[in-house]
Amino acid sequence: MVNKKNSRVGSEAQYGPRLVGEILHDYLENSNEPFARAYREQTAEAVEEGESNRLFEDIFPNTELSVDLKLMTRKPGRMPVNGCLPGVLARDGDDHFCFIENASEKKRVITRRNPRIYKGALINVIRQDDGSLYPSFNRPSYTEGFTFRDFCLAAAEELLVVAGLIKN
Repeated sequence: MVNKKNSRVGSEAQYGPRLVGEILHDYLENSNEPFARAYREQTAEAVEEGESNRLFEDIFPNTELSVDLKLMTRKPGRMPVNGCLPGVLARDGDDHFCFIENASEKKRVITRRNPRIYKGALINVIRQDDGSLYPSFNRPSYTEGFTFRDFCLAAAEELLVVAGLIKN
């Protein structure tokens, strides 16, 4: 039986084995399908705006098949889906990797150098490092109804109240 190839047009080289990327590139550059036209328009706009597709310029993807991965984490149980862990991935064999999670940073407890032990409307009482107390005045906003004299009288009343509360 004679095999006639009347349906093929062009050279026989185009029907030989090709890479998938080459076929996809040929489709996107030469096809009149709506998807291919939209792709060409989008890339043309990106070039005009000075944007470039930098997806794999600085990142080199690599897929390791059939490997054994051991996770050393700070919490028991499985890692959540789409979870990320900070740490180090080490290859310690041909088909074995080990991931060790970083130590969680200790939360620093901030202690105030001179803590306020009383916060009032007109005065504050502050404790020094040696345990002694001292008052500090809040900055008032003066109006026609609240003058410097009114501030002094109100602060004196608040000082008497605080003196009765704090026994030292």
